[in-house]
Amino acid sequence: MYIVDFRCRPPTPEFNAYFQKDFVSSLQARSGAQASSAFMNDSVDEFISEMDEAGISVGVAMGRNSPAIDMGTLKFPAGILANDHIVSLQNKYRNRIVGFAGIDVSNILHDAIAEIDEYVGREGLKGIFIEPCRAINAAADDERLNHIYERCIYHDCPVAIMSGPLAGPDIGFADPIAIDRVATRFPDLKIIIVHGAWPEVLKAVAVSMKHRNVYVSPDSFQFRPGTQPYVEAANSFMADQYLFGTAYPLRNLKATVDEFIQLPFSPESLEKAIGLNAKRLLNL
Repeated sequence: MYIVDFRCRPPTPEFNAYFQKDFVSSLQARSGAQASSAFMNDSVDEFISEMDEAGISVGVAMGRNSPAIDMGTLKFPAGILANDHIVSLQNKYRNRIVGFAGIDVSNILHDAIAEIDEYVGREGLKGIFIEPCRAINAAADDERLNHIYERCIYHDCPVAIMSGPLAGPDIGFADPIAIDRVATRFPDLKIIIVHGAWPEVLKAVAVSMKHRNVYVSPDSFQFRPGTQPYVEAANSFMADQYLFGTAYPLRNLKATVDEFIQLPFSPESLEKAIGLNAKRLLNL
C-alpha cells in the first residue's frame, strides 16, 4: 500500500523550536496520541525509520510563518520557519520528504508573492501553507488573498489552508464557508482543508461535494468525535479528495496508520485516501 502523510513536521531543531516538547505532550494528552522517540531525540534519520516502520512512503513537510496566538489556556508561539529549511529537507531526503512553503499572507515576514515564486517556482517545493486567520485575523475568502491564490494557479501548485478549532482566535474560524467561496471564485485552484475544518465536518464534506478542486485532510482530527462523515464521504463522492495525514509530532506515525486502516473505508477508498490521491495531487 502506497502511503503519503500529507501533514508532518520532521523533528529538526527548526521545527521543534515551535513544537516544544512540553507543549506537544500537553496536546497529546488531550488526544490520546503516543509520543515519538524521533521527536524526543530531535532526529530526522530516526523519523525516516519511523516512516519505514509505519509503511509511509512520503511525508509532506509543511512549513509555517505565522504570529503567536493566545487562545486562553492554549497559547501558541510564533511559528517562524525559513523556507530554505523546507527546501533542504526536500533535497536531503529526496523521494521521502517533500515540502510546502509556509507563506506569511500579512507580508510582514516576507513578500508573499516573491516567496512563492522563489520556493515553489525556482526551488521546487510542492505547494504552500497559509494561516490567514492567525496572520491577518481574516477568513480564507478575504480579498487580500486573491493575488496569492492567483499565484498558486500560475505555478499549478496547491494551497493548504489552516482550518479547525485552532485556526484563529475563536472556533468560528473553523467554518469552511469561506473556503467554499474561494473555490467558487477560483475553480482552477487546488485547495486543501488542513485539519478538515473539524468540528464543522458536514460542512467540509459538503464543500468537497460541491467543488472537485477541494481536498479534505482531517489528519489528527480524523480521530476526534463526530468524524464518521469524513469516511462516509470518502466512500462515495469524496473518494478522490480525501488526504491522509498524521499531524506529526502531534500523533505517532505507526499508531496513526494502524488506526486509520481500521476505519470503515472500502478497500478502493482506503488506497486512495491513504496515498493515491496525494500521489496524483503532488505528481509524485
